[in-house]
Amino acid sequence: MRVELTDEQEFLREAVAGTLARGATPALVREWAEGRDTGPADTLAQRQGWTGIGLDEERGGQGGGIIELAVMAQELGRAAAPWDRLLGAVLAQQLLGAANGDEAAALAELTAEGDQVAVLMADGRRPPTAWPAETQADGGLTAEADYVVGAAAAAQLVVAVAQGAGPRLFAVDVTAPGVTVTPRPMVDHTRAVAAVSLKAAPVTDLGPITDAAVARTAAAAAVLVSADALGAAARMLELTTAYVADRRQFGVPVGSFQAVKHAAAEMLVDVEAVRSAVRYASWAVDGDAGDARTWASIAKSHTAAAAPRVADKALFLHGAIGYTWEHDLQFQFKRAKSDSWLFGGSAQHQDLIAGRLGLTPDRPVVLSGAQMRTADAPSWPR
Repeated sequence: MRVELTDEQEFLREAVAGTLARGATPALVREWAEGRDTGPADTLAQRQGWTGIGLDEERGGQGGGIIELAVMAQELGRAAAPWDRLLGAVLAQQLLGAANGDEAAALAELTAEGDQVAVLMADGRRPPTAWPAETQADGGLTAEADYVVGAAAAAQLVVAVAQGAGPRLFAVDVTAPGVTVTPRPMVDHTRAVAAVSLKAAPVTDLGPITDAAVARTAAAAAVLVSADALGAAARMLELTTAYVADRRQFGVPVGSFQAVKHAAAEMLVDVEAVRSAVRYASWAVDGDAGDARTWASIAKSHTAAAAPRVADKALFLHGAIGYTWEHDLQFQFKRAKSDSWLFGGSAQHQDLIAGRLGLTPDRPVVLSGAQMRTADAPSWPR
């Protein structure tokens, strides 16, 4: 099956690409990365209304779905523009849109408008899932998460808590007592993540949600990060082919050498394979196909392996200049590397695929250390 963008989706892609070409140039991205400043990118996203994409218009959003979000993510990855607050917001919108309470609707509208952005509290090292958090009689919430995307620049955190009767959604003000948000510096300066700790933090109960809504959000996270990596990989292919066509050795372009042609061709194969996987997975998740979560994991598993391969070949073909801070290749290179593990790496998603196909026992993958005890580990959304 061949999945093509509609005219409206292609127009969105061109609009996002045009905005980024003007407002997120390589020089500006370098300035933001060197200053570790994601504020200008957040302002750009808010001004363009991107925080409302994927949320129904009757709830204050811009409409569209996972396909439109993936189109946007691909262009943001191509520009290496910082967009973690936006990513956290659109994932939170997936759960806010599934809740029925007035508080959830109000927070969704505020986030869509960019006035009070809420991001999803999810550990970036694994697919998002409902947390086995502790709740107090007075309504306080205790939980921890690491590498939460966009948390340091958010006003609210949206937390899905696993309970006996099913998941329940809560909102937490980042300035509330008991809330600690600690930015986590990364080699990828275009990525803004933070460790979040809630210690009996006061929360707003947004009402119950379904397991299917949590699972769909996990699938959306896999697709959007894969789309971001696709954009970065495609841009590295463009930079590399232009460089080897211009760089001369022994009086001829290095791109004329057979070994260079082979490496560039392998990059192209990886980029196009990732494009196909992302395009199909975004269509499957957007349409709530029965095997959508499996296709999302297939896209993430393949992308997590292929995008870093493209990055490594791009660096190799650029030679010594590719290793320097002054060359712009570094931004897409590092983005592809961080995308490879964000919301689950290749091995984690291969385990999920095997579990859904009944090839392995249904048991959770548990992180070592004090962050989460084995007995507390949630089961992955299947």
